[in-house]
Amino acid sequence: MNTHHFGLSSECWLALSFIPGIGASRLSRLWTYLSTLDSENQSSPSLFDDPLPCSEAIDYRTLRALGWSEHAAKMAVRYLSQHVLPYEAESQLELTQKWLEQYDQRIVFRGNTEYPRLLNEIAVPPTFLYVKGNVQAWQKPTIGIVGAREASGYGRQVAQAWAQQLSEQGFSVVSGGARGIDTFAHRGALAARAPTVAVMGTGLHHWYPRQNARMFESVLEHDGALISEYSLTTGVRPNLFPPRNRIISGMSFGVLVVEASEKSGSLISARYALDENREVFALPGRIGEPQATGTNQLIRQGATLVTSVEDILSELPRGLRSPKESAAIKGAVERSEPDVSREALSLFTLLQQERIAMDFDALIRLTQWQAPDLSQALMELELAGVLNNAQGQYQIALEAS
Repeated sequence: MNTHHFGLSSECWLALSFIPGIGASRLSRLWTYLSTLDSENQSSPSLFDDPLPCSEAIDYRTLRALGWSEHAAKMAVRYLSQHVLPYEAESQLELTQKWLEQYDQRIVFRGNTEYPRLLNEIAVPPTFLYVKGNVQAWQKPTIGIVGAREASGYGRQVAQAWAQQLSEQGFSVVSGGARGIDTFAHRGALAARAPTVAVMGTGLHHWYPRQNARMFESVLEHDGALISEYSLTTGVRPNLFPPRNRIISGMSFGVLVVEASEKSGSLISARYALDENREVFALPGRIGEPQATGTNQLIRQGATLVTSVEDILSELPRGLRSPKESAAIKGAVERSEPDVSREALSLFTLLQQERIAMDFDALIRLTQWQAPDLSQALMELELAGVLNNAQGQYQIALEAS
């Protein structure tokens, strides 16, 4: 945990998150503020060129201006200046540091290349994610599948069958690990022996629901991942599940709602998806069925009616319709001479998904990388023969698309 993000060490970011009253929104505002400050100083010696364990750029007035409460701001400043935390926060930090000693457990920050790229585009991205399992599980194109907890036999069957087909097509299925549709979506991916991602509404010390514990173990056994934005010991709280839905939709190119009642939490995922400019797919249901009222309402409001996996694929950008083919191309890039780095592979995948030519500045904004790192990755892809540079506009070569 010795990396730094805008002058704050990873340990500092964690410690701040444990202070009472510091939620995802306030932490995200601080990240955005420091990111903007850093960008404005790029042309001159950066404020963060020689980062201290905790940056002195953050004071009480700044935190109050960012919407932090008086109490939280005072505790944060005390920690940043004296390294003193409230007892409970100190205990949480020590617990997390011990948790990170396990090889399959880590924390992924927004600045990391492993962070789900699409999450950077939502209104309140998690500053970091707790991850148990394989961080590559969401590097493939991702589709969210959500629905009713009290699902019908038909809904469960469709969720599992379609999740299996999407997984076999090369997609990674993302869901919430809950009873009902979520469970069968994960099961479908597991039937395809493919990675799947469960976004938990609790901390990763509390797998919920408990009856799905064996399924969560299977997710990990099949190179999938359990992720959460909540601290490890966070228990079951009804108010925490709606915010986690923004992560399911935020990291997905589209969200399929299989069944939902009129007041279903799945509709929250759909609303987030619409706000985040994601595709929303809805399975139509029989009129009068309680589990169909929500999905039929979504269709009336403009969601795409789907009756097969092919309907979903036809609505996705062309570059996402055949992830298996894209994976084969990526494999060819990996085997190319000269060898390319992981960062270059990540950039290659990004350019495939964007499908448009982009200049250097646009790529800096999209990737949030440092200019030297982006230049190196672009050069590697050009040397590998898979990237065209036409007057400063970068695009995947036709033979690689």
